[in-house]
Amino acid sequence: MTDTRYQNRGVGSQIISDMISCLKSYGYQEIQLGVDKGNPQSYSFWIKNKFTPIREDTYILMGLRI
Repeated sequence: MTDTRYQNRGVGSQIISDMISCLKSYGYQEIQLGVDKGNPQSYSFWIKNKFTPIREDTYILMGLRI
């Protein structure tokens, strides 16, 4: 989670973008992560960063093909 002083400034999205570029350079083709169903702010962040829901259980599994 990004410090609240830096939220909504693109800092977290830039970190994710850099991480994706790094993973691509190592040959990764997909990223998956879990999002707490009770955290709509986190879910919205990942949707904004082009992750899509894959499955819902006790958490939401999201993924991105890179």
